Amino acid sequence: MELKVNRPALAGQDIDPDTFQRVWDRVMPGQAAPAAREGDAPGSSVPDTSVPAEPSVPPEEVPPVEPAPPSEEVPPVEPELPPVPDCPAGSTPDTPTCPTCPECPTCPECPTCPETPSTPAPPDLCLGEASQGDSRQLEALMDLAQEGAMAGRAIARRANGPRAKTLSALACDHRMALRRLSAAYFLITGKRYAPKCAAPALPASLAMALRQQFVWEQQWERQNTQAAQATADPCLKELYQELAQEGALHAGCIRSLLEQMG
Repeated sequence: MELKVNRPALAGQDIDPDTFQRVWDRVMPGQAAPAAREGDAPGSSVPDTSVPAEPSVPPEEVPPVEPAPPSEEVPPVEPELPPVPDCPAGSTPDTPTCPTCPECPTCPECPTCPETPSTPAPPDLCLGEASQGDSRQLEALMDLAQEGAMAGRAIARRANGPRAKTLSALACDHRMALRRLSAAYFLITGKRYAPKCAAPALPASLAMALRQQFVWEQQWERQNTQAAQATADPCLKELYQELAQEGALHAGCIRSLLEQMG
């Protein structure tokens, strides 16, 4: 038998029976709407699928929640190290003793202390008062430079054309060397030096004069090389080395001129 909607019960719950019937037909098509069951209070309607609510526990009957025990910190596990072999008695970890007996072949080698690098001393100032010991050497080289410049000018006057130009360039190099040596001397000593040398005596023949100047250029190269090896001033060393190279170049130019003269 088809159940009908208990319209009086719905009216007692302030629910429109027609509205309820329309909603029920749309949601549950083909099924009858629930009716009031026997024993229910007038005006109430409970669906068959309803589940009775469980009574809530009074607040005072709720068992207290026990706080969680504090977490204990787990100590870190140290890795196991391999056993250290026993060393002879009398040795300590700080000052191990090297065994000489063959009974202890497994003892570790005695550590050696690394060599402590020596702290280098701060370099002296370039062309400073610390190079006062080079003043005599500078004076001797300035005398030679003046002599080379004078000889170069005298030989250039005897030549002509490209030969005169080459010899004039050699004399100019020696005048420039004299200025460079004079400036270094002044920076070290604070004084000026005037070279003391007489005009060189040259042979009358141009070829013999060139031969004599060739020997002189080799001596000039040797004097500057020795000065560079003896000085501790880096600026003077560089200057001496450059002047020595010029001497070797001059000697090569004079040799080339003699080869052309044949």
